[in-house]
Amino acid sequence: MALEKKGNESKSSATPILIIGIIAVATIAGIYFVSQSGNNDPGATNSNSSTAQDTARNNYANAPAGATPPNVLGSPESAIVVEEFADFQCPTCATVHPKVKEVVSQYGSKIKFVFRHFPISQIHKNAYDAAVASEAAGLQGKFWQMQDLIFKNQPTWSNMPNARPTFKEYAEKIGLDADRFENDSLGLSAKSRVDADIMRARALRISSTPTILINGKAVPFQQMDIEPMKKLIDAEIALVNNAGKEEDSAGSESDQKDGDAEEK
Repeated sequence: MALEKKGNESKSSATPILIIGIIAVATIAGIYFVSQSGNNDPGATNSNSSTAQDTARNNYANAPAGATPPNVLGSPESAIVVEEFADFQCPTCATVHPKVKEVVSQYGSKIKFVFRHFPISQIHKNAYDAAVASEAAGLQGKFWQMQDLIFKNQPTWSNMPNARPTFKEYAEKIGLDADRFENDSLGLSAKSRVDADIMRARALRISSTPTILINGKAVPFQQMDIEPMKKLIDAEIALVNNAGKEEDSAGSESDQKDGDAEEK
């Protein structure tokens, strides 16, 4: 009996060791599986990210042109295109507006800045009329003056039942022919430009304002400030310049090979 008891005690004492061993093996196997999965995941993520970027580039290249010619500051020929889609009644757009103005003024002809309309009329009842008013002013050569005035006075006209008389006052303030401005505000020319920008925004799947694109790449909302936007523009300028140098280098090598072939 004593021997049987001792044997049972040996079996009992061995059981925890066996369980610990099984747990250890399972843990090691689990770590190996996770590590292998971890090695695979980044590749899949990068592939998806690359595909998304390619899709965004294709969408940007193939989207409708928007209002033509667009409202542009800087150099129309610049390879660095900063494109903003905004809603005049959007409070955040009004906050970002002076920051964008400052960035554009600092870069001058180094960039091409394009302003696009994307009035979200479902929540901003006067936004579409404000966009049309700016385009009516543009027909008299003063789009940017009206754009600035409308943004600066946003709290004044935003909640009006009818903001059109106020926009006419702004037109008079910046020296426009007020009667012509009023007619243009009701006509198709100004409205068609706003509608063309809206079509472009929808094709690019833009759903909120402000949306700012630098050569088709969206600026994160947290970076819509002067210094962060400058860093993004500088990075894009460097990228374009490096690509140009590579093309020049490739062209020089090709010319050299052609020259060597002719000598032979």
